[in-house]
Amino acid sequence: MGKESYEYIWHILRLPGLRSTAPSLAIEINPVDSSGSATKKRGFVIRSNSELEQINNLLSNQKLAQLAKSIDEVNPEVKRPMTTKESDIFES
Repeated sequence: MGKESYEYIWHILRLPGLRSTAPSLAIEINPVDSSGSATKKRGFVIRSNSELEQINNLLSNQKLAQLAKSIDEVNPEVKRPMTTKESDIFES
């Protein structure tokens, strides 16, 4: 299986307040494919520095990396349709 190269986009979200919480800001991180399209409908939402540290610790866990490799071996390869940034309109 080939490895795909992903880049990420991030932006600031304004989260509305609820009954017991005030409005706040968060970071959304979403991987993009080679054409620049988001690969997820909703990315990872990080609400604080401590939450980011917890996610970093989780993602650096070797057991999680091995589990992801095992899942790659079991799941069928995902074939994404080729898209181009050029127009599909032909002129004569």
